[in-house]
Amino acid sequence: MSVNRFKTMKPLLFQSVGAPLPTSVDLKAFGGIIVDLGFGNDALARLVAVAKNACRVFARIAPVNRVTENELTSLLRNDIDGVVLSGCRCRADVQRLDVMLRVAEASVSSRMQQVAILADYGTVPESVLSPFSLGGSSPRLEGLVFDGSELAGAIGCKPTEEVPVAPIAAGRAAAVLRAHEAALGCYEMLSQTAVTEKAVRRAFTVSRVNGFSSVVCRSPEQAAWQDTDG
Repeated sequence: MSVNRFKTMKPLLFQSVGAPLPTSVDLKAFGGIIVDLGFGNDALARLVAVAKNACRVFARIAPVNRVTENELTSLLRNDIDGVVLSGCRCRADVQRLDVMLRVAEASVSSRMQQVAILADYGTVPESVLSPFSLGGSSPRLEGLVFDGSELAGAIGCKPTEEVPVAPIAAGRAAAVLRAHEAALGCYEMLSQTAVTEKAVRRAFTVSRVNGFSSVVCRSPEQAAWQDTDG
């Protein structure tokens, strides 16, 4: 299966804590919205209500060695569609999260095996260097998300458009290849510095030629600029 599906896969939208909630009209342009760590239950409930019948809602969670079953249970009570595992290191992390979700689903007595998983990948050195396939790790696993700024922060490098950094290129390649190997979608998080139409369209092009399925936008405007990209 080709991972490069820009023409058929809608982008995702990243919702940071404190940012204005998008409208249901905005959300129809997206395949899903990812809410960042630290979202309160009230804010998450409002967002789920806004997103109903427009797109799916994914909650970003802490790495698997730090998230608790009680936290997962609380999230599932908000009727989210899936979670995004931050700092995923290898298939064992996905497998452990799958087990934790089963316990959380049993606690709320609904939607068994229906909560999906997206996983940050290539954002920590362990995942870039892992020799293990993600194929078959969990039937919930739908895709991977690569964020170059996360990997840069993890290893202390400072990439620029003019000076490509080898570890970021390696992380990008690891995410795309792991996704392709396991027949998963693969999204690239757009840079926080891509705030003009020219910069965003260039970022879309770079993601597409590198084999990503789609991107994670930081605003509805970025998705609109994708629509004008040929």
